[in-house]
Amino acid sequence: MSRSLLAVIASTLLLLSACGSTDEGSEVDVTDASSATNGQVDPDPDDPTDPDDPVVAVPTLPIGGGSYPLDGTPGVVCADVSWLWPSDDPAVPEGVSVLVTGYVVDPEVFEPADAACDGASCLDGFVFTADSLSCQVAMLSLVPWTDEQEGEDAVLRLSGEMTCDAVPCVLEDAEGGDTEVFLDAPEVDTESTESESTDATDSPESG
Repeated sequence: MSRSLLAVIASTLLLLSACGSTDEGSEVDVTDASSATNGQVDPDPDDPTDPDDPVVAVPTLPIGGGSYPLDGTPGVVCADVSWLWPSDDPAVPEGVSVLVTGYVVDPEVFEPADAACDGASCLDGFVFTADSLSCQVAMLSLVPWTDEQEGEDAVLRLSGEMTCDAVPCVLEDAEGGDTEVFLDAPEVDTESTESESTDATDSPESG
């Protein structure tokens, strides 16, 4: 028998031996179909919001209130926002939450100020719930109102997203209720302003 034929037979025997053996160190785990990725993220056990709960956009929230000047911050008022639905006994039902998602000022003579009022900020991820029915917004006047030149007052409206643990997820008859917080024009101390202007004019130039 030739050497080349013997070499072919030996190689064949080695391949057959390898296929018939079991090496515990080289086993490959097969993923159970029940734990395979299905394209959905498991809900966070610490997140109280059920991703299956219906979410409804609310263009104008049922709110009301007024404003007051923020001490030590000229031109800034604090809008005092309260939940006003239903009108006879305002409350957010159990299992319902309303996240504030935006605001509108009409006319546009105020904008959110970099200041803090006494209560929780409505524009910082605030959520109306059964235990949380009010918030505040610091608003900066964009018009230099004075005693001699009164600017027009404005109103603040908030929009949001309502999440419910049951359907239907609606606020019945909310459209006919209050939806605005009144922003009073802040007064400017004209005497202090004129005094500061005079002091700046009379001060000697540095040389």
